[in-house]
Amino acid sequence: MEQKSTFWRSAMIYGLYLGISLIVYNVILYIMGKNLNPSLAWITYLIIAAGVIYSQIGYRNRDLEGYISYSTALGFGVAVMICAGLIQSVYSVILFKYIDPTLLDQLRTMQEEAMLQQGIPEDQIETITDMMTKFRSPIFLAISSLFGFALFGFVISLITSIFVKRNDDGNAFDDAMEEVKKEE
Repeated sequence: MEQKSTFWRSAMIYGLYLGISLIVYNVILYIMGKNLNPSLAWITYLIIAAGVIYSQIGYRNRDLEGYISYSTALGFGVAVMICAGLIQSVYSVILFKYIDPTLLDQLRTMQEEAMLQQGIPEDQIETITDMMTKFRSPIFLAISSLFGFALFGFVISLITSIFVKRNDDGNAFDDAMEEVKKEE
């Protein structure tokens, strides 16, 4: 039962750390005026991957005495990302609704320009933009962000859990040597 009692508590703590670090990075980008720069998004992915790996290793070493199965590491990584996603979603609502409500219009303008550069006709762009506007409320963005975090956490954790898992096989070498001695 000890593992279950520490699972969500640890996931919330690590999710809080990851969520705060993502908010700090986003605030720095916002202050610099680079928050709409898509080429800086890869740094966000690096922060997320590092946060998931750090949390899985920390949970394994601090709470599980150095051993964690693949499935537990996978579940823990997703749980951390859900907690971080909740924090990031609250930040997004505050940002889009209270701090800078014009940010959604700036995003829409950027998307229209990108579609024009792709050669999409203006009437289709208008139709797409009208449809996207219906789904651009801060609350809808927060909910979709939460699902995105969970999905991205699952994908990242599928990979990182391979390297983080450590099964408690006892001392396999000593066990094998005992079997060899018995055969002699």
